Amino acid sequence: MKKYTVLFVDDEDNILSALKRALIDEEYRCLFAKSGEEALKILEKENVQVIVADMKMPEMDGLTLLKIVKQKYPKIVRVVLSGFTQLPQVLAAINQAGIFRFITKPWNVEEELKVVINQALEYYIIQEEKEQLTKALEKGNEMYVNVLKATEKKFKELKQNFDVLRDIISYQDSYIIQLLKADRKKDIVIFLLENMKRTISNFISMLPIYPIKFNVERLVKDLSKTIEERFEGSGSIKIEVKDGAKEYTFEGYYGVLLFTLIEIIMIIIQFDMDAFAIMSIDCVDNKLITIISIPTKIEEKLLLYLLSLTPFASMLKGTLKIDTQKGKNIDIQVECTFDYVEKNIN
Repeated sequence: MKKYTVLFVDDEDNILSALKRALIDEEYRCLFAKSGEEALKILEKENVQVIVADMKMPEMDGLTLLKIVKQKYPKIVRVVLSGFTQLPQVLAAINQAGIFRFITKPWNVEEELKVVINQALEYYIIQEEKEQLTKALEKGNEMYVNVLKATEKKFKELKQNFDVLRDIISYQDSYIIQLLKADRKKDIVIFLLENMKRTISNFISMLPIYPIKFNVERLVKDLSKTIEERFEGSGSIKIEVKDGAKEYTFEGYYGVLLFTLIEIIMIIIQFDMDAFAIMSIDCVDNKLITIISIPTKIEEKLLLYLLSLTPFASMLKGTLKIDTQKGKNIDIQVECTFDYVEKNIN
């Protein structure tokens, strides 16, 4: 018990000397004070676990001292050392100062004094462990609540992902049915089915998706990297970023935006290995507008496939438009709505 300290308070020198001799071999550290005032000064500097105070002392008596200790240092175990055993004094000490034990003068060192002090230290240790366990339990409960909240959030996000996937598949089913009713050529329908199946498979592989913060610089970097990895030696895509798009950091389904643009680029290069396209990225209000311009004619089945990507744009609270009337160029516009998070500082 060397890490624990016991403070003895008594105005009689012979009592303090007797205590020093009796407890010299004990494992706990012993401090001594001749008055209540001296004891309080020691408590300001020392980490004390048990205080043993005489009841009757001049100026500040033991009861007054222990009441102050209870108020200022409630964890310290309080013991009375006194030759007075009248019931009123005992009750006052118990009720007002929360006394743990009484040691009466004269005391028996082995059977009473040391036993009571060891019991007081054990009580302190038990209270300390109880407090630690309580804190650990509270922390555990807090962690449990946080895990439940996180799990609930994840479940909600996964459900949203599932709902989105269901809506996309439902849209594409309806889309194919409409084309069949319109007597589209068999090869066109087969082409669409094959590519839409591939699109869904690619989309599922990137689930789950969550809203994240991003800026256009990241979008350009990820697009360039993916184009280089997938289409090395095939086609050419030039990316131009307008000043308005450089100003902000956004928050939203970035993965869906990147996926949609990659799908558009991939199908363009699939149709024309030497295709050249210009992608411009701009921002108006909180709408991120991406336009991919192709200086070539577009086949019907390519046009129909691009339109099948509409639900991905809808997921971004936006639209997918194709303009085939603008001179010789074909513009594929993906317009998405994102929340501004912060303005970038250059």
